[in-house]
Amino acid sequence: MHGRGLRVDGLELKACVPVSTRGSDERGALGNRLTQLIAPLPVWEPDPVRRLAVVREAMAGIKDSRQAIGAEVIAGMQDFAPPTILAQASRLNFSSRFYNLLVTNVPGPQFPLYVLGREMELIHPVAFLAGERALAVAVMSYNGQLGWGLIADLDALPDVDVVAGGITDALAELVALAGGAPRPARRRAAAGRR
Repeated sequence: MHGRGLRVDGLELKACVPVSTRGSDERGALGNRLTQLIAPLPVWEPDPVRRLAVVREAMAGIKDSRQAIGAEVIAGMQDFAPPTILAQASRLNFSSRFYNLLVTNVPGPQFPLYVLGREMELIHPVAFLAGERALAVAVMSYNGQLGWGLIADLDALPDVDVVAGGITDALAELVALAGGAPRPARRRAAAGRR
């Protein structure tokens, strides 16, 4: 936005963040139980540490709130509510009118995986473009690293490479402010995981 000369004073984008509603006792069960949270992206905040704090505080507040319960209630009503009411409630709850972009974060295995004897080095996740959105961001952890995938409507966002570079720069800035350096990728094999 800065690169396009857009004013961001007071501008707050909204990200749709899919989250699992499964309890820890349901880990590994078949099927998906997801809902979406709407999280603020305070592009107006110039300080990267404060920007991160705003997002963290908002996500903690959202997770502690009842925002995620809406979809869970709708899913639980499938045996009781008439299909037309259930369909309308689902469309409203999952409407793309309430957010600007999709951001999904999937935890992956924190040990190396192998295919045909070769170690997989990194995962590049892919999200989908929802509704009339121009950008979706997927993040997946794997073996101590984060892989990023951006997908964009190039008619609406022809400079998605600039967005990707901005993410890289913002993360590097946060690491530098934290007094650290990014860890190099691990290249060791874990015993018994081939």
